[in-house]
Amino acid sequence: MRNSNRLLGFILALALALPLPAWAVVAFDAASQELGDTGTLTWTHTPVGTPRGVLCWVVQFVGATDEVTGVTYGGVAMTEVSGSPLLKAGGETAAVYLYFLGASIPTGAQTVTASVNGTGSNKNTYCFTVTGAANTEIVDVDATISSNSVANPSVTLSLGGRTSFAAIGFMSGAQTTAEATPSTNWTMPTNEWDPGTMVGGAYYYDIVASTDVAAGWTQAAEDAVAIAIAISEVTATTRRSGGLLGVGQ
Repeated sequence: MRNSNRLLGFILALALALPLPAWAVVAFDAASQELGDTGTLTWTHTPVGTPRGVLCWVVQFVGATDEVTGVTYGGVAMTEVSGSPLLKAGGETAAVYLYFLGASIPTGAQTVTASVNGTGSNKNTYCFTVTGAANTEIVDVDATISSNSVANPSVTLSLGGRTSFAAIGFMSGAQTTAEATPSTNWTMPTNEWDPGTMVGGAYYYDIVASTDVAAGWTQAAEDAVAIAIAISEVTATTRRSGGLLGVGQ
């Protein structure tokens, strides 16, 4: 019996020491938008695959007051990320909000609702879904782009060696949609929206990799406010601590 216990202990120790298998990487799935509403925004998002992560930006024009009370995806409440709302009170005033959902995501076409408690500002929304083999979590968020005049605003998302999907939602003081464009290797899957003197949009990075990502867009020196994010599948370490291997239970 003692030898059996030793053998079992050895096998368990060996299993924990072996490299864990690589999980499938997150990948862009689908995008949707709702443009130019002052009240509650409601629209339908239709994924292509099975969503493992949802990102939803609300871009608010002319007004630096927090007017968004929450966002739901298919009736499931999304979590507002750190740094949101990012309120820009100087220059051309604006606000950017970002919400994330990484688990318990309903499949198929779903209603997305951004609820508000103020109707003084025009708002537009952008929703991205990503696919993968497991639930997703936030790797990094950056909400430091907020300027009255900056050319080609950019921040670095720190991925910590984790294979991640990166995206950014923003307001630009550009006068037309042609004056605010994605940086190299970034894609605009939805339309930008121009309410007259500003532009709003959301882009994602084409390369899903583990190296740090410069997130931003190209423009002349103009107002800018944005929240960038990187998400990845829940790590194997998290899965272990959750008891999926039966360790410590």
